[in-house]
Amino acid sequence: MPAPAPSFEDAVARVRTALAARPARTLEVPGFRRAGVLVPILDRSPGPTLLFTRRTDTLPHHKGEISFPGGGCATLETASAAALREADEEVGLSPDSVEILGALDDVPSIARYVVTPIVAAVTSPPSTFVPATAEVSEPFELPLGRLLDPANRRASLWDPARLPPEAAAALLAVQVPFEEVDAATGHWRVWSFHADPSRIVWGLTARVLADLLDRAFERPR
Repeated sequence: MPAPAPSFEDAVARVRTALAARPARTLEVPGFRRAGVLVPILDRSPGPTLLFTRRTDTLPHHKGEISFPGGGCATLETASAAALREADEEVGLSPDSVEILGALDDVPSIARYVVTPIVAAVTSPPSTFVPATAEVSEPFELPLGRLLDPANRRASLWDPARLPPEAAAALLAVQVPFEEVDAATGHWRVWSFHADPSRIVWGLTARVLADLLDRAFERPR
């Protein structure tokens, strides 16, 4: 039986402590743009939730995929500033309502971005979010307790040879943590979260989520 979900206050305290315990690992990948995504923890009466978006089917990249609010950094813009700006533009989450707790490790994307995840607490979230219809088909929330339930987390192996050749060469030059690589095949472990069967979190977003949950809530890989 899964452990009880932490309260919003407890979750925020755990995340703050975990992120302060060591600096976020940064990456520099030649030819990759910088990007920031916001990982918002929301205070809801049944228990804390995390905010996600589903991308529209009209975007040039990541059509229909589930992600955290975010996007590429403008010139001289920090990842935190980009994440806050994009969350405001994409779903109407005001930067004034957001408390940044810290950054997770940079993650390289097959779309040729280096993504910095910025974790934030939202004590008074709006009752609903308004999607930017050109980019987001729906904003939605998943309860932290269900994301922490081991029954809702799965792993599979993915062959990096399936990547576009240029992206593969760049990504394979990046030091991937040992626990993310299957020693027998060289394939990468890919996480997915099934807290809602109609909204499965996978890919880069799931890797960011796994990093957060493992570090702040001591979930084994």
